[in-house]
Amino acid sequence: MKIFLAVDILKGNVVHGYKGLRNDYRPLDWGIASSTVPCEYLKEMKAKNVYLADLDRIEGTGDNDKEILACRGTAESAILNRGAKRPEDAMHEDWIKNVISTETCPKNQQDFPFEYFSIVIKDNLTYPDKKSPVESFLACSDWDFEGAIVMNLSSVGSEDRMGGLDIEKIRKVYPKTLIYGGGVSDMSDLKRLYEAGYDGAIIATAVHKGKVPVEILEDGEVCW
Repeated sequence: MKIFLAVDILKGNVVHGYKGLRNDYRPLDWGIASSTVPCEYLKEMKAKNVYLADLDRIEGTGDNDKEILACRGTAESAILNRGAKRPEDAMHEDWIKNVISTETCPKNQQDFPFEYFSIVIKDNLTYPDKKSPVESFLACSDWDFEGAIVMNLSSVGSEDRMGGLDIEKIRKVYPKTLIYGGGVSDMSDLKRLYEAGYDGAIIATAVHKGKVPVEILEDGEVCW
């Protein structure tokens, strides 16, 4: 199972995400890395795979294009959520795979020529349409994407063991590559995702708090 380092970028800095409460996000200056400048942060973290989120674009308040492009060469692969609302919002770089999220584009995701789509979940319901995650992923099972992301936003940064979400049922109804993010607390949560058949996990807080070894980021994968 691949391991992705979550990198939330706001106003040019890497910030600590917590439950999607972005007005309260602050620079991640208490973790393993000494810098909150995205490219320098990634050089320190040495993650093989990264998940980048441009929070300014997602919130419609600006962009961090310069900071993201400066990250070239700091990781082998990157998935990018830059708050796309139209297909032309993709960032076309050979090291980046784009994701279209229900948070900024709740309809017609299947028409986007992106590599991934993401269904955002808040309090165990999809956002913004408040449906069953299992039913939503089942309905998307034949979409022409490389894979999908379960983004459990209300659990991000909380270490709440994925907020009681039934990750096993979601995995069973979606046949392609499936990556999970939000509320991973420690190695036992990663093992649960692995045993459920997930292809990737997006983590950050558990690494900075020493509950998941930082070396896993450099390896880029974990297995049992």
